[in-house]
Amino acid sequence: MSELTLQLTRKQQELLLRGLRYVRSSVALDPQDWTEQVEMERRQRYDEIGALEEMLNGAKIVEASVAS
Repeated sequence: MSELTLQLTRKQQELLLRGLRYVRSSVALDPQDWTEQVEMERRQRYDEIGALEEMLNGAKIVEASVAS
């Protein structure tokens, strides 16, 4: 995976993390009959979501500019 530098405001970071929690919930609630393949794919999605969360948690937080 390539490296990406992010600069976000705290509000942007919180919004993206909230969205990822929604995505994680949708993966968990996806109604599929259990198979090893389904479980493997679900765990892979969780890993991908976790990697994005780590990236966002490590993002440089910038102050929002104040318009005059």
